[in-house]
Amino acid sequence: MMKSLWESGLRWWWLAIVAMVVDQVSKWLTVSNLAYGYPGVEITPFFNLVHVYNPGAAFSFLADQGGWQRWFFAGLAFAVTVLLSVWMYKLPKSARWLPVAYA
Repeated sequence: MMKSLWESGLRWWWLAIVAMVVDQVSKWLTVSNLAYGYPGVEITPFFNLVHVYNPGAAFSFLADQGGWQRWFFAGLAFAVTVLLSVWMYKLPKSARWLPVAYA
């Protein structure tokens, strides 16, 4: 018997969508309001908001490659999303924190 979306962990997908929207809005605000390379805005004593571009992965890893890394990481993200969605679907309705963490 199939579960409804509400009975599965997929009901937490809205949280992932909210996080994605907040991420994109923050990037748009940064690009719109900070000059490229500007020293930045101090958010906390250990975190400054600076407008820079990262053509690679974390800390420009693979930035000097020919562009294949974009498709590799997009495919990897898609595979992980499918896997987490299947796991979330299989979770019982009583599960709270695990689907939130997955989302």
